[in-house]
This record gives sequence, C-alpha cells and structure tokens, in this order.
Amino acid sequence: MKKIILLFTLFVTVCSACTQTVAQKSGSLLWKISGKDLSKPSYLLGTLHLKSGEYLDSIPGARAALQSCEQVVGEINTSDMAAMQMQMQQAMMMNSDTTYRMLYSEEDYRFVNEKVTSFLGAGLGQLGMLKPAAINQMVVVFAYQKYFPDINIENTLDIYIQSEAVKEQKTVVALETAEHQIHVLFGMTSLQRQADDLLCAMRNIDKLLAFAPELIEDYNRGDLDKLYQSLEKNNEICPSTTSEMDALNKDRNNAWMQQLSEIMKEKSSFIAVGALHLAGEEGLLNLLKEAGYTVEPVEL
Repeated sequence: MKKIILLFTLFVTVCSACTQTVAQKSGSLLWKISGKDLSKPSYLLGTLHLKSGEYLDSIPGARAALQSCEQVVGEINTSDMAAMQMQMQQAMMMNSDTTYRMLYSEEDYRFVNEKVTSFLGAGLGQLGMLKPAAINQMVVVFAYQKYFPDINIENTLDIYIQSEAVKEQKTVVALETAEHQIHVLFGMTSLQRQADDLLCAMRNIDKLLAFAPELIEDYNRGDLDKLYQSLEKNNEICPSTTSEMDALNKDRNNAWMQQLSEIMKEKSSFIAVGALHLAGEEGLLNLLKEAGYTVEPVEL
C-alpha cells in the first residue's frame, strides 16, 4: 500500500491538468520570463511527473537556468511527500455508510470488479474501503508503469529539481498545499460521480491508455500544443464538467499567478510545474503575458 500511495502521489498532478482547452501553440518545455518589475529573469519549466530526474539534462537550457536562479518553485514541496502520503491515505477512504453495491447495479459492479482485479490483482471486495476516485487513479498509475518501467519513485523530475535546490542551499517555494490537491481529487465530487467516472474509465481503459505513447512523444519533443490536443481528445472519452475542469486547471493557475508575481519579484525563480499547466488561453504562459511579462521559449 505504501508504494501504491507514493506512485499515486507522484502521478496526481499529471492527471489533474488533462482537461484544459488548447488555444496557443508552444514548442518548448522551458520559458524565460523577464520584463515588467523583474530585475533578473525567471524560468518556467513544464514537467512530466513520472520522468526521471536525469531527464533535466535532456531539456535545452534547463540545467543552466536552474543554476542561475536564486530559488525553486513547485506545485508542492516534495520534501513533504511522506506527510502527503499519510493525508492522502486518509482522504482515499470510502465513507463508512457507503458501499460499492450501493453505487452500482449488480451488472456494473461485476464488470468494474473484474476490470479492477485484472489491473490491481484485487477487486472491489478487497479494495472497497477506497473511494472510486482512488481506485480509478491507481489503475491508471499501474497501467502507465508500462511506459515508465524504470521509474525511480524517489528521484522523479520534480523531486530532483527541488533536491538540487536544497543541495545548493536555495529556497524551495510551494504554490499550494497537499491538502488542496487532495481535496480537489477526493473531496470535490460526490461518491456517485466518482463511481460513474470509474465505470466509464473501465469501459474505455484501452482507448484512454492508447494516448500514453503519443503523450510521452509529444512531451519529449517539447510540443505543448500537440500534448494538449492529445489530452483534449482523451477527455472526450469520459468528459469532466466545467466546474471540475476549472477546479483542476483554471482556478489553480489563477491562484498560482497571484503568488508568482511577488515570488519572482523577490528572487529569480526556477518554476517547475506540470507541463499541462503552461499552454492554453487559461495557461500560465498566456497569463504571464497578460500580466505584462515578456515570455520567450528557451531553445538552444
């Protein structure tokens, strides 16, 4: 269970940005931010959370940008991962007055149970203490391990960047708390809505996973536009509501922007967040430009 929770913790922010509308082509993972009231430039890097730390050196200019900045900014502080695992484990637990047989018809229960068992080696009987959203994401995490077979869960790209900052005695700033991310994932929608999402995902799991190779290839090319197009198609299979999409992306990006202006003004910052938060009309690149900053791709 401990490994499941840690893998899930690393994966959640990948999934949390899978529903934003594409509105802007962008062909780099690393962006330089300057102008306005900044005395020194900052940098914005789009990460893929299951990439290994060594991948940093595959991104043109990333190592030099990291070394030039005075502090690192991430979605959460990865040094708090152990505490987040404990909080997440509690939040994943099903309400004591609800069972899966209450949420599903007998036919749907048997189907979901069979599909979940095929991935996790345990069915709803053994995992019934977990909320549907937790089981849903666990299936995706285990399925995606096919594409990241050598992942070192203690040295992913986000963890590595923050650990490098600590080694150089640089400040690490978190844009949001673990509690907020956990609430969005497990506390925002009803158990019935989560159960319906799980049923849809299990009915369409092959279609959903078929996007993985394309997603990874798009990321490796630094093609955020194609990355978003792939995931927009993915979201059409089991659509999120507008409020769900806003909570996962728009609202978080806007909240981050309110902090980033002061953070970058105080110290030059290397900002590393999920790549799917960068592009689009409501993405950070556009929001930074609207705020008056000069935003340029780093392409060496």
